[in-house]
Amino acid sequence: FQVLGSSGKLYTCYSSCHFCTCPAFGFTVLQKSESLLCKHILAVYLSQAMGACQELTVSEEQLTNILLADEEDEG
Repeated sequence: FQVLGSSGKLYTCYSSCHFCTCPAFGFTVLQKSESLLCKHILAVYLSQAMGACQELTVSEEQLTNILLADEEDEG
């Protein structure tokens, strides 16, 4: 899932493995173990429960660009 953050930045959330690319997830969830999830993963779970997810079909090239953009943001 891609979730638009409050800053206007898109974050990629993997609900199947409970992971988000946002800095808050990395710090609060992974490093500090102070929380179970970030607000972006919560938004995914809530939107799924409410049936409010917008599903888009993307090409392999588009998916590659999404994943590489996340990797570049981290590096």
